[in-house]
Amino acid sequence: MRIIPTEAEAADLRGQALDFCYKTIPSTVRGLERQGTMSDGDSGAFFQALGMAGWIGRHWPVEYGGRSATHVETAIVDEALGYARAPLSAYLLSVKVFGNSLMLFGTAAQKSKYLPMIAAGDAMFCQGFSEPMAGSDFGSLRTTAVKSGDEYIVNGHKIWTSSAEVATHMYLAARTDPQAVKHRGISLFALDMKTPGITVNSFPTLGGGVLNEVFFENARIPAENLLGDENRGFHQAMRSLDLERSCMDRVGAARLSLDRLVEYVGQDGSDGAGGRLGDVKAVQEKIGELRTKLQVARSFGYLIARNLDAGKGVSAEFSFGKLYVGLLTQAIADATVDIVGTLAQFEHGSAHAIFDGLFPAVYRASPALTLAGGSSEIQRGVIAVRGLGLPR
Repeated sequence: MRIIPTEAEAADLRGQALDFCYKTIPSTVRGLERQGTMSDGDSGAFFQALGMAGWIGRHWPVEYGGRSATHVETAIVDEALGYARAPLSAYLLSVKVFGNSLMLFGTAAQKSKYLPMIAAGDAMFCQGFSEPMAGSDFGSLRTTAVKSGDEYIVNGHKIWTSSAEVATHMYLAARTDPQAVKHRGISLFALDMKTPGITVNSFPTLGGGVLNEVFFENARIPAENLLGDENRGFHQAMRSLDLERSCMDRVGAARLSLDRLVEYVGQDGSDGAGGRLGDVKAVQEKIGELRTKLQVARSFGYLIARNLDAGKGVSAEFSFGKLYVGLLTQAIADATVDIVGTLAQFEHGSAHAIFDGLFPAVYRASPALTLAGGSSEIQRGVIAVRGLGLPR
């Protein structure tokens, strides 16, 4: 039986994870941002270090490279990694999306192959779901995987593919039955990114770092890399997207932003005239409001983890957490600019930058947090239909 950590054990685990990050995050990512956290450009080295230290997939069974820990323990670690602003995109896609999905519908052979590789930091996954004509409307994807003997031949185009420039593998969705109804005929695969016929193009984003588009030209995937049932990928992918919306890393990042704002307004001279912004009643009220909302976001995250440990369905809860923390991060970013003023605009490298340029990095990144992984509108729809039982 998995034992939920006590409060003291949780604090110790959180402290260990933070210490690890502060000692291990590569110095070369300083000032390189992606959605308010460190850039993916050096996440390969950090991901491997995470694996070597045993921080990846702790809730997975020991036979698959994990520690048979609880989801609550993993949530504690994720929150600490977010607070440390670690480069996490590849970690989150490899563990939350692909690895946890594989635990649900992968074969024993696939679990034995991929999960230990991820847990050791040797395999990093990106997610090949979105396409130019198929973002929120997942059923409209056009990339094809045609069965040919013991292989599938893949042709098509993916976009908005986080971490594809550093990933070793892709969690790929492709259409295997072009004659099927829109949301049928889709299958999921594990794809080695070194496969001939794959081209990755990167482009910068407003939130820092890069996203990617990936082209497939007669790329061949072994049939044994099919995940779950052929042509049932849509239903499996919806479960994967739920898992992607687990939010504790974002809660940790939001907590850091708010802690730094509190620290700044408490300093003498923060009001520009020798006084403290923290003495202003309106500032106190706004920060109190944001702190309260942060505690709500943390509660959502740990509720999800506890429900996972109890084997309960959590589809709507994932959307609660994802929606709430995205809006909260935007609210913290907006309030920071309003309260701090001009100094909140100076980026990393400037002599005037506050906290190494944290504030403008989070501000630039915050709009994407209500889009990536499913827009806020989609989350509200999930909550209405799956959470409240309202008609589609």
